[in-house]
Amino acid sequence: MNKPWWTLAAGGVAAVMIGGALLSCAGQPQAHSSAPASAESASAVGTPTIDSENPAQLSALLDALEPSRVIMVGEIHDRYDHHLNQLAIIRGLHRRGVDVAVAMEAFQRPYQRHLDDYVAGRIGEREMLERTQWDERWRFDVALYRDILDYARANGIPLVALNAPSEMIRQVSTSGIDSLDPQSRSLLPASIQLADGPYRRHLEAVFRMHGNLPPERLQRFLEVQYTWDQTMARTAADYRADNPDRTLIVLAGSGHLLQDNAIPARLRRLDPARQSVLVTDTGLMPQGTNVDYVLAARDLAPGSPPRLSAMSTGSGDG
Repeated sequence: MNKPWWTLAAGGVAAVMIGGALLSCAGQPQAHSSAPASAESASAVGTPTIDSENPAQLSALLDALEPSRVIMVGEIHDRYDHHLNQLAIIRGLHRRGVDVAVAMEAFQRPYQRHLDDYVAGRIGEREMLERTQWDERWRFDVALYRDILDYARANGIPLVALNAPSEMIRQVSTSGIDSLDPQSRSLLPASIQLADGPYRRHLEAVFRMHGNLPPERLQRFLEVQYTWDQTMARTAADYRADNPDRTLIVLAGSGHLLQDNAIPARLRRLDPARQSVLVTDTGLMPQGTNVDYVLAARDLAPGSPPRLSAMSTGSGDG
């Protein structure tokens, strides 16, 4: 269970197109034999590790997070402990009276109305998952996310469909950004700025792990990653523009957050509000990692104690 973040094709940065086939964020985990050479230990990035189960450490972290208006909490999608850490942040801020919304990579933009219906109690979980096409577009076990979904619904916390539609990603993978229809293209800036610096070097290292592929596939790979990063940044910025008094908690694959040139900087260009970026420690991170806080990992499966949703049902006040 303790896999480095890059071993998951659905973990964001390792989601690639191989020979025209798309290994999307909605794909199943794909293991690689080794990490890119640009990886280093979590301790090497100089960020202390915080145990979310330690009340004093969690309280101090929440103190530090409260002034931020955008809080990004990374995940490896099939790691239950990562989702429990995300819930600890959501729950802790909500209980302090912070007006939060939760934006999730697991849901795609066109399905927002179904999340609204779910939080409002107009539909149940099963219907929401069917309407958002969870099994087709995400495919990870919903039990990994159920604590977060239950808590949001019980406490009336808005859920935001963060991700680009699969159709948009498939089109970019096949024919590039320039081939997008006008509506999809309007989600992206007129001037495309692909990843650069350490993020670009790391993406290229991940790409090379898949063999000797032609250069045009690298271009498509970078454009797909750009489309994911930029669409999620745009969705978050759009929500913040419509809800400026809310603190937005963004739950996305750590590959989209570990380097500033991924989602964080793109979001700042659209919304200069104060940000904080957190990830759960997986032992190794790419060089150039730029996060504010690292959370301690635990070896847990859904249903393992502590299951925070058990403390969040009933009164609705968390």
